Amino acid sequence: MQYLEYRAAVTEYTQDVRRMRSVLFNAGYQASHNDIERLWDDYSRARLLKGGWVTLPADDAELLAILLVGFRVNEATPDDEEFDRWPSHWV
Repeated sequence: MQYLEYRAAVTEYTQDVRRMRSVLFNAGYQASHNDIERLWDDYSRARLLKGGWVTLPADDAELLAILLVGFRVNEATPDDEEFDRWPSHWV
């Protein structure tokens, strides 16, 4: 049996996805390019009224915290100041 893997096209978001993969990897996690891109797209849609792609935080720890909530490693809690801006299916 041969394992098949879709290779995403290079887009304006490719560098962001690579950085997110690196941040996750350095913390001991792995995720596919496609899953990371979908996660950030969901996060961006929840934060922006007109859609688009939210700029990644400059701080890797802040970025990792967002990713770990998105991948359900950590929970978003109602006392979180950003709770109302998480995608509804993350909470």
